Amino acid sequence: MKKLLSTVLCVSVLGMTSTASAAPGDASLGIKAGTLGLGLELTFEAMDQLNLRLGGNYFKVGAEVEVEDNDYDLDVKLNSFTALADWYVTDSQFRVTAGAFINENGLNGVALPSNTYEIDDVIYTATEVGTLSADVRFNSVAPYAGIGWGNPLSDDSDLSFMFDLGVVFAGKPTLDITSTGGTLSNDPTLQANIAQAEQDFRDTDEIKLLRFYPVVSIGLNYRF
Repeated sequence: MKKLLSTVLCVSVLGMTSTASAAPGDASLGIKAGTLGLGLELTFEAMDQLNLRLGGNYFKVGAEVEVEDNDYDLDVKLNSFTALADWYVTDSQFRVTAGAFINENGLNGVALPSNTYEIDDVIYTATEVGTLSADVRFNSVAPYAGIGWGNPLSDDSDLSFMFDLGVVFAGKPTLDITSTGGTLSNDPTLQANIAQAEQDFRDTDEIKLLRFYPVVSIGLNYRF
């Protein structure tokens, strides 16, 4: 696979020099945008210098992507739910973040029309494979670690900005290729070629890099 969607949103680092103190019982609701898509997030204080965040992110776009030598029309979906803990190391806006993602990011769709398809270096006709579909998935639960700037529970203002920079340890993605409606769709040789193509996908260096999904986001929060 030569190309996966790269979703890059402009990030503005906003300087903030106010204290990070928060009154017990405060909570905030925020909107954010970044490499996880668009999201909503609820923040509340667990204890002094420790906030908890619960959120969800979503983004979907269509793209033509080459997967194991065949071109596909895929829906690229970013869909995740987060549970994060922010530790404010000092009485400042800087924080260290750790937590977990319910990771439903993925790609799925069908091969673009073609007279022939290459599967594990074997050429098959469109009649032989029928409809060729691909589904790329990641581990359903993934840890997260990062740093950030901004405390939405700061006493200074009800409105505040946040910046996050981190990594989701998403695990190596899996590829599921399916042939349906072709004259050889149930043929053992074709199925063996498909299985090898799926394994080759996991072994490529480009795919191995996707185990570490970068997170960059900015957000606007309102304390209530």
